[in-house]
Amino acid sequence: MKQFIYIRISLIALLFAIICSCNKTTSEKKHTSDDSLKLIKMVRERENAMKEKNITIIMSQFADDATFINSAGYFFANKKEKELFHRYLSQNDSISYYYFAGDISIRFLDEKNALVYYPWRMDWFNVSNPKDTLKKEVGLMTLNAQKRENKWLWVAITNEHTPDFFQNLEKHKVK
Repeated sequence: MKQFIYIRISLIALLFAIICSCNKTTSEKKHTSDDSLKLIKMVRERENAMKEKNITIIMSQFADDATFINSAGYFFANKKEKELFHRYLSQNDSISYYYFAGDISIRFLDEKNALVYYPWRMDWFNVSNPKDTLKKEVGLMTLNAQKRENKWLWVAITNEHTPDFFQNLEKHKVK
């Protein structure tokens, strides 16, 4: 009789383990290739908007409660502060920039949350002499994306400097 109880408990534990592992696998695969394409499109739209200095498009991708830490380490806690920062970048009358974005890497955390990474480069120049590059600034953008009401939005961005520009994050590894 005791042996029958042990077998029964073991079978229940095994069944529980199988159910838990099935649920985990199912929830991890709820994002679609359409989600990936939407996030890639958002980054490319951001890249083009940075090039064109189109603040309206840049800001439309942020959630109202999104946070942003720029490459100098300054914290922007709300949409108004982020807009002021982006306006400063785009409306300076003495210096301007050329903007480049590298390959995009996406890591889905679940069906409504993803981390999006891409390397970037900004070549700063004097407006009076665009061929005179003042500084080449390079870094890595980390964007936390969240799907709200069936729309992807940036909810947190961290921007950091890197020593060099690299096109592809996944190939940029310590050897």
